[in-house]
Amino acid sequence: MENTDKKNKKGFSRRKFLAISGSSLVGVLALLYFGRQTIRRKISDITSEMEIGADVSDLDPKLWFELNADNSITLKSPKVEMGQGIFTGFAMLAAEELDIQLDKIKVVHANSKNGVLSNTGVSNSTSSFYVIIREVAATLRETLKLQASKLWNVPVSSISTKDGMLISADKKISYADLAKQISKWEIAEKPTLRSSNNFKYVGKEAKRIDLPDKILGKPIYGIDVTLPDMVYGAVLYSPYFNGKLKSADTSNAKNTKGVLKIVEENTWIGVVATTRFAVETAVERIKADWDFATNINTKDIEKLITVGNGNGVNIQNDGDTNKVSNQAIIGEFRTPIGFHACLEPSIVVADYQDNKVTLYTSFQNPAYIQTVVSEALDIEKENIDIIPAYLGGGFGRKSFKSNVVEAVKLSKAVGKPVHLLYTRQQEFQNGYVRPNTHHVLKGKLGKDGKILAFEHDIATGPMAFKALPAIAEPILGADFVVAGHGSRCAYQIPNIKTTVWHNNLPFETSMWRGVGMFANTFAIESFMDELAYKANGNPLKFRIDHCDDTVQLARRKKILEIIAEKSGWNLSKPTDIGRGLAICDDRKTISAAVVEVKIIDGLIKVTKVIQAIDPGKIINPDGIRQQVEGATMMAISASLYEQGTIENGQFEQPNFHNYQVVRLSDAPEIEVILHEGADMPSGVGEPPIAPIAPAIANAVFNLTGKRLRSLPLQLAFQESKS
Repeated sequence: MENTDKKNKKGFSRRKFLAISGSSLVGVLALLYFGRQTIRRKISDITSEMEIGADVSDLDPKLWFELNADNSITLKSPKVEMGQGIFTGFAMLAAEELDIQLDKIKVVHANSKNGVLSNTGVSNSTSSFYVIIREVAATLRETLKLQASKLWNVPVSSISTKDGMLISADKKISYADLAKQISKWEIAEKPTLRSSNNFKYVGKEAKRIDLPDKILGKPIYGIDVTLPDMVYGAVLYSPYFNGKLKSADTSNAKNTKGVLKIVEENTWIGVVATTRFAVETAVERIKADWDFATNINTKDIEKLITVGNGNGVNIQNDGDTNKVSNQAIIGEFRTPIGFHACLEPSIVVADYQDNKVTLYTSFQNPAYIQTVVSEALDIEKENIDIIPAYLGGGFGRKSFKSNVVEAVKLSKAVGKPVHLLYTRQQEFQNGYVRPNTHHVLKGKLGKDGKILAFEHDIATGPMAFKALPAIAEPILGADFVVAGHGSRCAYQIPNIKTTVWHNNLPFETSMWRGVGMFANTFAIESFMDELAYKANGNPLKFRIDHCDDTVQLARRKKILEIIAEKSGWNLSKPTDIGRGLAICDDRKTISAAVVEVKIIDGLIKVTKVIQAIDPGKIINPDGIRQQVEGATMMAISASLYEQGTIENGQFEQPNFHNYQVVRLSDAPEIEVILHEGADMPSGVGEPPIAPIAPAIANAVFNLTGKRLRSLPLQLAFQESKS
């Protein structure tokens, strides 16, 4: 298994990419259009936990691992590292099954030339690859034992492994030295995996293996890619929704020193030049006139996304919620448009040569960009190679909308590799956003103080349809797969009804970290708090009283009990501090937050956050804490400040100067509590973002008696005082 071995094992395809939705969901969508109401509820049941498996089928160890001369092993990760720490977790899993020291495992990005690729997102990297990486690593271990048995002429059963060595009686050889003696590999049958009771690394603290390169500033990101004869591209897009080019004066741009080519399309104008400065200067000199709809503003979008408007699809209907209509408690909530605000913009280097393309990408979804390039330029997918780079944050922004087609067309126009990146303004105005939402919740309490009936109506734009076949929209009727994700009530209530109201928006919307869970948890957990105060005044006990002994609710109850003890929930607190609680289930992970706030200079100040998380099997405790801390800060930002607005058919926020995000001065004390409540790992990157907004809102009510029903909370709080 030398580094030079590039041959495929028969039956495996290095380039087999599957859609992120999974073949099972596509199969469901292919059912007959008639009977779709039953289909919708069935899909809702399947997708409520957002459990999406691995989208790879090639498990040949030669495509995953390389044995190096120093007896280290390189794992070629199908997933991209975008700050979430998966390279470290993958290394830990591989080290366990390969029986080698953790520091001997190196992890790099696979590419379509030397490995398998998988789409990165929906918090499933570790959970979906937990078994797969171990299986491939164990297969490699047993393959080495099989080869050693032939070399030594001893039974395989007599050979053991330890710290990267093969041992049989007085015989001993390293993995690397054995590999040097093998000219033809025979792959072992899939072995039995090691028992988790014998793990050396999994479950213990491990330092991030990608930190040294990042600290030393090594060229690992898309912006660092440099190729021979490479030139630079820049694109002028319409700043307006769906703007079409009416006319353009490019004469000044063409006369800019260093400009090689100008390419005009229906929706953009591209420039290629010898330097970044030259190409940016040239684009600034283009005078373009755009055709666009001028009469779109924020109020129009809020009116469009309103419960009762559009197509309503019932996805949960248990019992008889007609009981809720009499003496119902009603809560109405709104969340705004949200930008991803990644510090790293979208970046791609495209090299088009003889109807073949090599793409160096900072992107989450290789299947998507391979497909769009193939369709846009009529190139066979087999002729499109993808070489991933590290991402400077993804958060769903780099799952679909990309500038890859523009880069390929510019490269084709000049016959050279072209380095292209979005400007900050283009990231805000020409990417895609999280759709705004509107929620109406109704609840009725029984004489026992428990909820008798519960209804949730949510209006939202689409998030998942871009990732699904065209047949999805007419069959599903509404995007409850992602945009409605988390809208179903998870508590034990006898009568529940959930309806998702769908309208398409005049701008592009898609995945945002936490997807539907962020908005839906804000509405549901804020409303649960209101019902709790109506019932018994104890938000913690009220939630526990609505958890039964089913697996997920039992885990939810346990996390509530843990966070109550660790936060001192039942203890007295200073009168100037408000304390709020919220919890959610997402991707089979339970996340709960207790937040403490103060009002300082008339503004909400989050002073402390305690997050308790049950992510199932814990791989790297330190990595999970980092993920929870990052999600907490992003959630505070989106909860307190972030809001996209529209005027005259365009987003009003072109940069951070008028799109406020969290700052260091906003950082509270954060404590993370880990609880291993299942035998298999589940999602970590997104679940902890969901409970923060309602926990802050509930804490403000606890302190001031004001119910905040819309995000951003700082704005809602100021309006509540007027």
